[in-house]
Amino acid sequence: MRAFLIAALMALAPATGWAAERALSFAVSGVVAEIKVHAGDTVQKGDVLATLDVTTFAAKKRAADEAVKASQVIFELADRRLSQVQELFDALSTSAENVELAETTQANAKMALENARAAQTVATWQLARATLKAPFAGTVSATPGYAGQVVNLNAETAAVVVLSTP
Repeated sequence: MRAFLIAALMALAPATGWAAERALSFAVSGVVAEIKVHAGDTVQKGDVLATLDVTTFAAKKRAADEAVKASQVIFELADRRLSQVQELFDALSTSAENVELAETTQANAKMALENARAAQTVATWQLARATLKAPFAGTVSATPGYAGQVVNLNAETAAVVVLSTP
């Protein structure tokens, strides 16, 4: 979280006409896979500066995508079952208790689907944040980060790349 705030504040800083250094890090915890720039490099806004190992992020995204698919199927089945039970109830062939059970099952399936969609949104966001991009154009002042560096948002976050604005 701290790294995300640092990057956000730097992106919002007004242009002052003098060079200012901005220490950048990732918005998620992980292991640095590659630093793609070197001191002295000129970068444009949006250029990739560094990447984290995306193995766990990609796995979480795939699992979340599959959970959404499975939850969607379960919800559709519960919805169809509720319709069938209501038809049986209207035809006086089942009890109100069975209707309530089908309604509860459908509501639980809907809740599970929404939870799966939320997890999918988080996994997508985390995967996207495993790439550190330049929040503004500038010159790379230093690259204190290195491949294999652990970025931990629960600890003091070390800069991975330092950019200077012109």
